[in-house]
Amino acid sequence: MTRRLTRHGMLGCALLALAGAPPALSSPVTGPDATVVVGRDTRSSALPPGEVGKSAFAGSWGATGTIECGGMRSTGQLTGRGDLVTTAAHALYDENGQSRAASGACRFIIAVGGTTRSIALKPDPARCGSTRPYGMAGHHDWAVGRLAEPVTGIRPYRLGLPPSPGQGIVVVSYSPERGRTVDHCQVREVVEKSDGGPREIRTDCTGRGGLSGAAYLTTGPDPAIVGIHVGYRSATPGSAAPYSSSHYTFGTTAERRFKAAVAD
Repeated sequence: MTRRLTRHGMLGCALLALAGAPPALSSPVTGPDATVVVGRDTRSSALPPGEVGKSAFAGSWGATGTIECGGMRSTGQLTGRGDLVTTAAHALYDENGQSRAASGACRFIIAVGGTTRSIALKPDPARCGSTRPYGMAGHHDWAVGRLAEPVTGIRPYRLGLPPSPGQGIVVVSYSPERGRTVDHCQVREVVEKSDGGPREIRTDCTGRGGLSGAAYLTTGPDPAIVGIHVGYRSATPGSAAPYSSSHYTFGTTAERRFKAAVAD
């Protein structure tokens, strides 16, 4: 059975171990929106408990925004401080290991106080799992970028402890056109890796174009990042199916190398 592996976008910020992997499941700015459903689609636009009546652009999940870089649209979030954005490496680097900024300026779009801000974003090759994410295993597919100026009025996400199988998580996306979407889902497996780096997280979260780089967040009023969404693996990506070894979404844990890149 052919398995399709797709990416939604410290090795000297330089394997996706299945041959012939297709392009990332991150939409071009004007492209279609593919959706991969594991079990059932659990996404909603609801606010967390205690925030009903507040702006959908504020509160616990306000640090999530959209990244546009070289024609690719992905997800990113303020992390640790107001001028650092975490995302997937393939959101910032292409199939040839080149910065997407070479083919189009990168920017981070975020809602602040009911208005939309667009801020220049600079990829940093010294702070990512790989600058060649399409040629490396998916657990290296994370990156940190620096904003031209800090975002104020938004609380950045903090870094959390490594996740465990069965743990509930939240995946948040944002776009100026659709606003904020929230997915309450679950970590199904955490796969150990022999290189001592980040581990792979397998989930039943709903995947879609443009979700690459979204944080896997803890539940509750003070969400912490436990991982970064990368993409999906599926033999039947066009059909909803139960979680299995041939149908799941996945990402990378936010562990030692990732945390060092944010703290440096």
